[in-house]
Amino acid sequence: MNINSLAVNTINKSQAPSPWLDIINIEHKANLSKQYADICQQHHLNNKWILMINPEDLSLSQLAETSEIDTSKILKVNTNKSKVALKNIEKALSKGNCSAVILCNASLRKEEIFKLNRCAQEGKTACIVLKQNETTSSSLLH
Repeated sequence: MNINSLAVNTINKSQAPSPWLDIINIEHKANLSKQYADICQQHHLNNKWILMINPEDLSLSQLAETSEIDTSKILKVNTNKSKVALKNIEKALSKGNCSAVILCNASLRKEEIFKLNRCAQEGKTACIVLKQNETTSSSLLH
């Protein structure tokens, strides 16, 4: 299943298959910084990291400037030069060193979502897929 087929008109958390994996559709890019802030506030637990894969730079900068969130615990990975293997994301979820792993605009198949969900549950790590409706999604996994 391609994540593009999950598009809705508003931010919708009801499509998540479990409490460990959440797919959130963002209608407007302006909402992205607020969504980052909400996720970081919700998952800033026990000094654990928040891993963001392919975050939108401007929205992340706005988060650092306008929110009271300690951005020193946010790890940012950009995949513009190389893709991130699904097994590496699974490993990050399974180890439990992060309170949340956030995938921005990832194209995921149904079986990949299932694997990520299982690993998130195993490591007690939230896996959040943010999908911006107004941009074309880029494949980040291989």
